[in-house]
Amino acid sequence: MFGRGRRESDQREASRVEASERRAPVAEAASVMADGPYDVTEAPQDDLHRLDLGSLRIPALPGVQVQFQVEEATGQPLTVLITDGRSAMELSVFAAPKSSGLWDEVRAEILTTIEAAGGREANGPFGPELRMLLPTGRPGETVPGRMMGVDGPRWFLRAVVTGVAGGEPGAAPLLDETLRQLVVSRGDGAMPVRDPLPLTLPREVADHPDGPGGSATAATSGRPGMPVPGVRTAELR
Repeated sequence: MFGRGRRESDQREASRVEASERRAPVAEAASVMADGPYDVTEAPQDDLHRLDLGSLRIPALPGVQVQFQVEEATGQPLTVLITDGRSAMELSVFAAPKSSGLWDEVRAEILTTIEAAGGREANGPFGPELRMLLPTGRPGETVPGRMMGVDGPRWFLRAVVTGVAGGEPGAAPLLDETLRQLVVSRGDGAMPVRDPLPLTLPREVADHPDGPGGSATAATSGRPGMPVPGVRTAELR
């Protein structure tokens, strides 16, 4: 009886060690990440200027451009792109449940649709991420991309990276730093899970639709075929 008890205890311990080893790569990757992105209730009290888009507050770091694809009829931002000229990061933020995050669930769903084309899960600076080929809008043409997800209190932030950093993680440190210094303001209102949180143009762009001291020319986003018809792009350097 004691022998069997020891064997069962050893088996349980071996199972715990094995499970710990399986989790280790993710934990190691997550440990590389700085404190952010932040919930608005935990935002750092620093001097960093952030563009206020309502649900998102994006750091205005030197060396990056913040672009907004805006619906012409309403003036509502549809997409936020952060670019350093060689890579681009598309940001989206969604409502999430109180009890759990969305990234594990969303990642598993997307993985089943991209594995046949070579998509896979990997560890990145913000934890588990997806690496895949993304269509450009041209027949048969794709570009490498990475999808990262961050769960916060009742929100889920998704970042899709294309361009050089889409195939070479670490090639765009300014985009990584932008994501780390970003602040999410979920608001208190009830929203259906997975609904996008509302965005507004920041004052810097709303006051100067063509960009302060510049023109409203579209910069390279890292994803061919952007901007799409019917959407104008305002840019803040």
